[in-house]
Amino acid sequence: MNCRSEQKLNVLYLIPRYLTYGMAGHYVMPMGILYVSAYVKRSGVCNVFTLNMNHVEGPEYEILDRFCKEHQINVIGVGGLSGEFQDLARMVDYAHQINPEIFIVVGGGIMTADPKTAIEAFEYADVGVIGEGEVTSVELIEALTNHKSLSNVRGLIYREKGSLHRTSPRAEIMDLDSLPFPDYEGFNYDLYLEQNPDLSDEEKKYSQVSVIGGRSCRYNCTFCFHPSGTKYRQRTLDSIFSEIDYLIAHYNISYIALREELFAIDNQRVHEFCRRMEKYDVDWSIQLRIDSINQELVDILKVTRCRYVFVGVESADDTVLRSMRKGITRVQIEQALDMLHSAGLNSRSGVIFGDTVETFETAQSTLQWFHQNKHRYRMFVDMIISFPGSMLYRRACKNGIIPNPVQFLKDGCPIVNVSAMNDHEFERLVKQIESINQRKYHVKYYNK
Repeated sequence: MNCRSEQKLNVLYLIPRYLTYGMAGHYVMPMGILYVSAYVKRSGVCNVFTLNMNHVEGPEYEILDRFCKEHQINVIGVGGLSGEFQDLARMVDYAHQINPEIFIVVGGGIMTADPKTAIEAFEYADVGVIGEGEVTSVELIEALTNHKSLSNVRGLIYREKGSLHRTSPRAEIMDLDSLPFPDYEGFNYDLYLEQNPDLSDEEKKYSQVSVIGGRSCRYNCTFCFHPSGTKYRQRTLDSIFSEIDYLIAHYNISYIALREELFAIDNQRVHEFCRRMEKYDVDWSIQLRIDSINQELVDILKVTRCRYVFVGVESADDTVLRSMRKGITRVQIEQALDMLHSAGLNSRSGVIFGDTVETFETAQSTLQWFHQNKHRYRMFVDMIISFPGSMLYRRACKNGIIPNPVQFLKDGCPIVNVSAMNDHEFERLVKQIESINQRKYHVKYYNK
C-alpha cells in the first residue's frame, strides 16, 4: 500500500452481493459495518467511501474494479458472520486481483469468533479486526496513514513477514450512546427497505427497520457466540428514540424491530419504552427471553402496537435445555407462551435440534410437542449449527468432529453431528426437519 503520511487514505467499506443463501437481492443488512463506517466518517481520519453490491447491477468484479480505480482506494474493509464466508472471501479475492497493493481488512463475527482460523481462511486479508470495530478501525487507519506498527493497536490479528501476530484485546465500548447512528445513507438503506428481506408474504406491506438497543448478552447458551464482547450493555431510551426519530424522518417506516434479547430484564424500562412509542404511527416487535416473561410485562405489551414477540424456545426436553445452558424449563416455556397467547400477543419462536445430549428419542418428543403447538404458538424448527466461537464449535473441534476448522469455515459452516445420535439416526432427523421446512440442509461428516 503506497501513500504519503500527510495524505488521508481512501477507505472503502464494502458489502458483498449475498449469494450464500441462494436468494440474490434478498438479505439482512449487516449493521456492524454501518456502525464502523459511521464512526470512521465522524473521526475524519480518512476519506470514507461505501459500496453495497446488492443494489448495483453488473458483475461484481467489474463494479469493484471501476470503483477502486475511480476513487484510488487504498484500504478495503469487509465484515460479517461466519456463515457468510464465501461472499466475503469473494470480495477479498477480487480486491487482491484488482490491486495487490490494496490493504484488506476483515472484521465482524467471522473474525472475532476464531481469529486465527478466519485470517488463515482469508488468504489475501492483511488484518482481522477482533471484537467491536469502531475504535479499532480508527486507530488502525491512523497507524497505516502514519506508517506506524500495528502492534500497538488493540484488537487486531495481522500478517507480517510470513507470520501471524495478535495484539492485546480491546475492551468493550461501554457508552453505546456515544456512537453515531449507523451509516444508513452510505449503504442504500432506502433501496434495502423496498425488498423487505425479513418479512413473510403476509407482511410485505410493512417497511421494516431494525434498531439495536444493546450489545452482547449475560447468558452463555452453548450454540451462541457474542461477537460484541462478553459484557452486556444497553443504550439509553433517549438514544434509541433519537435514532427512531431519525429513521422515521428520513425513510418511509411502518415497522420497527427492536433487536435486543435482554431488553425486558427491567419491566420499568419496557413500560417507559411502550409509553414513548404511543406517539408513533408504527407497529413494532420485541425480543424476549422466556424467563423474562411475566404477567406484568404481558399486561404492558398487550395494549400497545407490539406486533410480534420473538422468543427462544430451542427444545421441549429439560435435559437438552440444561445441556444448552438455556436456564429455562419446558414448564416455563409453556407458561410464558400461554401468557402471550392469552393476551393476544403474536409470539414467534424457534426449536433447534442436535444438541450434544440430543437422542433420537428426545428429538421425536420435541417434534411431537412442536406439531401439537405450532399453530397456537407459531414456531419454526431447524438443525443446530456449530458456529465458530460457540461452545458447540469448540467441542466439535476438540473431539475431531470438525478436524479442519479452516475448511469448515470455507464450507460455509455446514451442519455436523455433535449429538448423542449415531449418523443413521441423525440423517433420519435431518430428513424430518427438511420435510417440514421443504428445503435441503448442508450436512457434512468430516470424521468419516
